[in-house]
Amino acid sequence: MLTDLKTGPFKILFVAFVILTHMAYGQEVLMGLSSKRMPPAWKSIDTVTLTLPFFDDFSGYEGYPSPALWLSTQALVGKTYAREAPTVGMVTLDALDANGDLYPQASTNPFTADTLASQPIRLDSVMGTIRRALTPADSIMLSFFYLPGGWYGNPQNLIGSTPSPQDSLFLDFYCPSDSSWHVAWAIPGRNADTTGSRSHWPWRFASVKIDDQRFLTSQFRFRFRNYASLDDNPKSGIAGNCDQWNIDYVYLNYGRTSADSTYRDIAFVEQAPSMLQHYRYMPARQFTVADMASSIDMRIVNRYNQTLASNYSYHVYDENGSQVASYEGGLENIPAFFPDGQYQTKPVHSTPPVGFSFPVGGSQTTFEVVHIVREGVGGDIHQTNDTLRFRQVFADYLAYDDGSPENGYGVTKQGPTSGKMYIACRYKLNRQDTLTAVDLFFNRTRGAENEQVPFVLCIWSCRNGVPSTLIHQSNTVYTPHFDGLNRYHRYKLDHPVLVQDTIFVGFEQRSTDFINLGFDRNTDSRRETFIRVSNEWAQSIWTGSVMMRPCFGLSALVGIDDAEDASRQPELLLFPNPTHDILNIKTSGIETSGALVEIIDIHGHKMISSPLGNTISTANLPSGMYLLIVTDSTATKRITTRFVKQ
Repeated sequence: MLTDLKTGPFKILFVAFVILTHMAYGQEVLMGLSSKRMPPAWKSIDTVTLTLPFFDDFSGYEGYPSPALWLSTQALVGKTYAREAPTVGMVTLDALDANGDLYPQASTNPFTADTLASQPIRLDSVMGTIRRALTPADSIMLSFFYLPGGWYGNPQNLIGSTPSPQDSLFLDFYCPSDSSWHVAWAIPGRNADTTGSRSHWPWRFASVKIDDQRFLTSQFRFRFRNYASLDDNPKSGIAGNCDQWNIDYVYLNYGRTSADSTYRDIAFVEQAPSMLQHYRYMPARQFTVADMASSIDMRIVNRYNQTLASNYSYHVYDENGSQVASYEGGLENIPAFFPDGQYQTKPVHSTPPVGFSFPVGGSQTTFEVVHIVREGVGGDIHQTNDTLRFRQVFADYLAYDDGSPENGYGVTKQGPTSGKMYIACRYKLNRQDTLTAVDLFFNRTRGAENEQVPFVLCIWSCRNGVPSTLIHQSNTVYTPHFDGLNRYHRYKLDHPVLVQDTIFVGFEQRSTDFINLGFDRNTDSRRETFIRVSNEWAQSIWTGSVMMRPCFGLSALVGIDDAEDASRQPELLLFPNPTHDILNIKTSGIETSGALVEIIDIHGHKMISSPLGNTISTANLPSGMYLLIVTDSTATKRITTRFVKQ
């Protein structure tokens, strides 16, 4: 028996659709991933027999489904693949296998894709202090929420790919007596817009009554499985993951009704935010107190059928586990989510203030922010969804994205047009710095179609909010690199480039093939993202962030800090500084035999390159600021500092 309390699904994860920008000859393309980030698998999955109740809202972990409850490793548990889940976290079934790659049988025709199967569950008896047999009269119900895709409405704001009518999601029950699976519930692919536009929440509730005696055994199991089909797109590299189904709040127990969809559960809904106002992560050397957000957005839900009281707080810890800040929001009433789709709106809980600054001393460090919400009076039945953790990293890079790609991004051309294609992101620096590398996250495409797409790294100055003068273009021609699961590849610049104020970092693509950059749909930096396929730059139309991170300082190259920090070895001393004609060079901690000295101007142009000596002539240099770099003969040690030519 099936009950649907909502009337229209939706779709998730990594989509395949194409929209023209307002430019005449080019377009930004967002496509489904042909592979996804998969964490290390559980070391082993042993079969265990569970007892009622069975519950998983996928809030306390990420990656493969927990082996304590599930026997499958094909589906993926995460917090970012759809919006406004019943509680934080969900599991996603899509067109990618357990290794994160497209299934080998993937085609434009429907094919079997993911399976999520439970551990065996005792449905023959009630266990505990009072034991008795279960019968069909005990009203045993399996319920869950599902969403085909990631949200509804404007395609530019969607996360996932809507399953087409030929795709489907199935729920099966296992019968031990004949060792076979039986379909208990199924739904074809459809769009969530109808439900979302009416209720403002497109997740749907389904409940299935288990009243067939065949299934009331000590080895009952259930499973979700989906059929998918690739979009029919002839362009190389566009075909990717599609037809995602998100599932959350899976609950199996007896003594339930078909409309049993509210629970005394106060929970977080979405992943924890950064406490920085502009970037998600930034270098310690660039951080200032002004980078702290004034407040953060926390989405908290009450899944009960009446108003409850909740208590919210957060606590901040340094790398040694010492608490450096905390906030207590106190008790506040929170309305029931149903029927009006309300979340907590009291500002002390929903937009708590950030009344502190991270004690960053200029060196790389990490803080852990722990958010806690509690039901204030009667007790919360599920506590794993009451805690969120966020690692605020201060390393050597700037980042808008959260590190999780939901789509593939790139620029293509239409028709027989010629000319170059560019992607650039805008970054504002608090102080002058040395740009040494760029981290890029490329997705694998089907058949590795993008691994030979050539590009060169570029840095531009900013004028009137768009890229202006080309400060640096690499001589090296790069191609997409895949450093294994969950990893960016660090592309080192030909030489360090001195940058300041607002800059653009990106690349010039040397072919019209789809390059497939990772694209994070859960952070929005489209105002900072620009493309160019003709004579003018245009701002991105897509909600999200290109997974591109500029890296600063020599630590990004060789694992040591910039020589500005005089307490670190090796050292480089220049005098007099400022200088007129001759610059004296004194080094320590580096082998000088066969070493090379280079002088780079503020635009990244190499002005002088010669063997290292005790002095170097600056007589022919124009007045201004320069970077002097000393590299040993093995190119494994490098030290740098700045000087001014008067």
